[in-house]
Amino acid sequence: MTRTLAAFVVLIVLAAAGCQRSREVATRPRLPSLPARPQLMFVSVASDDTFHKVEVAGLRKPGSGAFVTNLSCLRVYSGGDIGICLTSSTNGSKTEWWAELFDTQFRPLQRFPLSGEPSRVRVSPDGRLAAATVFENGHSYAEHGFSTRTTLYDLTARASLGDLEQFETRRNNKTFKEVDFNFWGVTFARDGTLYATLDTGGVSYLVRGDAHKKTLEVLRPNVECPSLSPDNSRIAFKKRVGARSLGWWQIAVLNLNTMSETVLNNETRSVDDQVEWLDDQHVVYHLTNGATAADLWSLAVDNSSPPDLLLQSAYSPAVIR
Repeated sequence: MTRTLAAFVVLIVLAAAGCQRSREVATRPRLPSLPARPQLMFVSVASDDTFHKVEVAGLRKPGSGAFVTNLSCLRVYSGGDIGICLTSSTNGSKTEWWAELFDTQFRPLQRFPLSGEPSRVRVSPDGRLAAATVFENGHSYAEHGFSTRTTLYDLTARASLGDLEQFETRRNNKTFKEVDFNFWGVTFARDGTLYATLDTGGVSYLVRGDAHKKTLEVLRPNVECPSLSPDNSRIAFKKRVGARSLGWWQIAVLNLNTMSETVLNNETRSVDDQVEWLDDQHVVYHLTNGATAADLWSLAVDNSSPPDLLLQSAYSPAVIR
C-alpha cells in the first residue's frame, strides 16, 4: 500500500500555523450576513482572527467582502444544503482528525473520525455523497512510504460507505488490484457518479465509479485530482510535467465526450491543488507565494487570458450555486 513519491507539499504548509501565516493583516471587508447565492466558500489563511475560519463571499465579487463563520477547517466543501469540514482536535498530546458535517447555517450535524492528516474533500452537487482523503503514513506525497485513505460517506444515511481500496476496480474488463493502490481527488457528477485518481506502479489513473455498487473502472492514465465542470462535460485536473520526483503540475482539461485533452498553458506555475470550477469557463485554485500562505487564482479554460488573482490569503475554494 505504501510507496515513494515526491511532490510539492501544500496542505501541511498551510496547516502549520506558526510560520506560514500571511505577513500582513488581511484587509478583506467583513459582511454582516451571508451573501446571496451563488457563493464562494473558502478557508482563510490571513494573519488575523480569521485564520483557518471558513468564510463565504459573493461569487461575482469575492474581494468586496466575506462573511466569517464560526467553523475552523483545514479543508471545506459544500453541496446541496450540507457541508463537510475536515478539522482537528487535541486530546492531551494526541491530535485527532475529523470530518464534520454542517448545515446551511454552519451548525454541526455529525462528525466522523479520520485516520490521518486531511488532504482533499468533496460533496456531491445534491448533498447526498461526500469523500474525504487523508494521509496515513507521513504527511504528504513527498514523504517516503506515503499512503492515502479516501472514504466515501452517504450523507442521507449519515454513514460511511468505506474506503475506495475496498471497492472492486476493473481495467480492460478485468479485476485490477495491486498492493500499492492509493486513491485521492474525488469529484461527483450530478447523477452521483464519482471520478477519482488511482495511483499505482508510478502511474496516476482516472477512474470512474459507483458509490453504492462499490465499483470503479479505470479510464485513462496521467490524470490527478479530477474536478467536473458544472455542465459535467469536462474534467479539469493537474497534469504532471517531467519526472515524478520534480513535483510539478500544470492544469489541463479533459473533454469526456471526445477524451481530448487541453493544457492550460497560460498558467506557468506549478498548481498542486484539486481545482474548482467558478463557472463553465473558469477554474479557481490556490497557489502559495512569499507574501501569503495561499491566494486564490482564476483561469479561463479556453486559454484566452492569463490567470487573475481572485482572493488573497485564502484556499480550499468551493462554489455554492
